[in-house]
Formats: sequence, structure tokens, C-alpha cells
Amino acid sequence: MPDETTCKALAVAHCERINAGDVEGLLKLYSPAVRFEDPVGGGERIGHGALRSHIAGAVTGGVHDAYGEPVAAPDGRHAAVPVTSTVNFLPNGPLMVRYGMLDTPEDPENARMEYSCTLVIQVGESELIEDMRVYWGRSDVRFVD
Repeated sequence: MPDETTCKALAVAHCERINAGDVEGLLKLYSPAVRFEDPVGGGERIGHGALRSHIAGAVTGGVHDAYGEPVAAPDGRHAAVPVTSTVNFLPNGPLMVRYGMLDTPEDPENARMEYSCTLVIQVGESELIEDMRVYWGRSDVRFVD
């Protein structure tokens, strides 16, 4: 059974694997049947294939996650960590424009975005992440120099 320490460690490991560009290593933290939503309200996706595609797009965009101290729920199955992500506008920024999350930058080729979010995970008995939700909205995204 997972515990608070395990849940916190998995939340941090998610961020560390993102920063290392280690998509396959990140997938090892997750159940093959993972359910995730990033951002919450953007539609739930299921499975390693969907998660691989999602994370690979961020890695291609040069994502870096600066994360804070994780917190855990007393149920021993949930943890959350505050994250500030920085990523190139391309290749995924135009999708954010299409959904009204951002305006098109003056120089899309060189633009970088920063968004503040909270990553929330649920860990199963296998000590793998079964559910991941990332909370952020339009007011949490900005362009940076």
C-alpha cells in the first residue's frame, strides 16, 4: 500500500523526469491504465499511449518544471505539488491559442510561456500513479522573456 511519503516522492519524480526529458522513465511511474487531465476541464485521457504523446509534446517544447514542496492527503493515496512550468510556444502553443488560453505572441518562433499549476496525483496499491490532474487556467499562463 502506498503512504504519504511514497505519494510525495512520485509527484516530485514526475517533475524530475520531465526536466530530464525522460518520457519512458516518467511512464514507469504510471499505471498502464492511467487517467489524466491537463488542464482539468480540457478532457480526460487514458493510458500510457496518450500520456506518452502528451509528455513528449512538452519535452519537444523544452519544458522545465520548477516545483515546490509536495503535500499529501492523510488517505496515503493522494499528493499535490505546486509547479511553475516554462516551455517554448512552439510546437504546442497554437493549440492553446485555439482554445482561448493564450493570445498569439508577436514572435512565435522565440516565445516562451510560463504557467503556474498544481499537479495532483492518486496512487494505487501497486504504488503507481493511477490518476493525474493538473489545475491551471488562462489567468495562470503568461509569456516570459
